[in-house]
Amino acid sequence: MQYACIDIGGTAIKYAMMTEDGQILTKGQVLTQMAKDGSSDIPRKIANIVSELERECGKPEGVAVCSPGLIDAEKGEIIFAGSNFPGYTGMKLREEIEHLTQLPCTVENDVNAAGLGESWLGAGKGTKSSYCIFVGTGIGGALVMDGHLIHGASAATGEVGFLPFAGGRLEEYASTSALLQQTGATTGEEVFQRLAAGEADTLSALEEMTKKIAYALANICCIVNPEVLIMGGAIMAQREFFEPRLNRYLAELLPEALRKNTRIAFAQLGTAAGFTGALRHFLQKHNKEFSI
Repeated sequence: MQYACIDIGGTAIKYAMMTEDGQILTKGQVLTQMAKDGSSDIPRKIANIVSELERECGKPEGVAVCSPGLIDAEKGEIIFAGSNFPGYTGMKLREEIEHLTQLPCTVENDVNAAGLGESWLGAGKGTKSSYCIFVGTGIGGALVMDGHLIHGASAATGEVGFLPFAGGRLEEYASTSALLQQTGATTGEEVFQRLAAGEADTLSALEEMTKKIAYALANICCIVNPEVLIMGGAIMAQREFFEPRLNRYLAELLPEALRKNTRIAFAQLGTAAGFTGALRHFLQKHNKEFSI
């Protein structure tokens, strides 16, 4: 069986037709064009993608979607969306997609889906517990236990970016946006170019960022004690910088008995993580063998 898998982003909507074991049959992307078309056009765009995938690969069994925003995964509704998605809050996304496609649909938060995808087929494959942290414009996270996402009372489990830190929030001090502000660089690539050129201030900023992320990971270890901490986000592609430092800081922050069975890993699925996790979420909702 095959499924249309959709990852809605602010710039582009990434999509794939996938088999139930996670094999990608075909993939692509279209521009979201929020400024031109607005949030209200997203269901139609997804329906068009599903039609295109059907023409190429045959009819899917369902539509698995992940999206930015605070999501009610049971209802498939957008509880809250930020200013980048005006008019998106309150949208009954699953209901609209099901009406347009006449196919069953599920909707999950994009960070949750990416964490679930990494747990299923990526850096957390084979583990029973994982926490995936994504460092970017902000900082997001997802907790997976026994193969299932933990959502929490407000669908906000794992939102470590909001962790109180030094009079503010963690993401105000340790996100890629914060790093760029501190260094005056315009991109993460430029930050590491400056590091390679030997700029001491850049090294200091990166060390402080890494230390703050390690503090957050230490808190997660104390509360959840996961088998694996998965580091995601574009800047975490600089694994050779972050991995030894994160391990060293965690060793300083945590007793060996607590830390020894938790390893740090780096995300493996890249841009496929979101729609891969969206598929896993769909299967868990609709297939008996994946039922909670």
